[in-house]
Amino acid sequence: MTSRRLLIALIPLTLLAGCVTAPKAPLQVNVASVQRIEGAAMELRFNARLRVQNPNDAPVSYTGASVELKLLNGATIGTGVSSAGGSVPRLGDVFIDVPVTVSALGEVRRAIGLYGAADRKLDVSLKGRLSGPFTEALGFDWRGELAMPLPAGS
Repeated sequence: MTSRRLLIALIPLTLLAGCVTAPKAPLQVNVASVQRIEGAAMELRFNARLRVQNPNDAPVSYTGASVELKLLNGATIGTGVSSAGGSVPRLGDVFIDVPVTVSALGEVRRAIGLYGAADRKLDVSLKGRLSGPFTEALGFDWRGELAMPLPAGS
């Protein structure tokens, strides 16, 4: 009779153990490219292309992304959001495009110095977050150079 009670007590524990799965590995988010796109007269626009990699054995859904474009001194000069959602396939990757608007042109002009400078590149960082039903934050940080356009009439 004791072995029967033990067996009955072990059945729920065995079923619970079967429900426990290995924890998911975090998604990897990297900046694949940042390219200039068309914008209004008083702003610059860039497209940040993010590569999202899923090292897990199951697909993972996402609901959007947000980014901040910063000078290396920490000043935010632009922001961007995308509500594009989708799914990253198991053991696969996808690209997510996030348009970034730079409206702080005064900061950018001070950062690159004189308009006539031969080297028109600006050292920046792009910080952001991927949104979705995740238990962990999916933040990322990229540092690089952006080629700045010459002002109109130069």
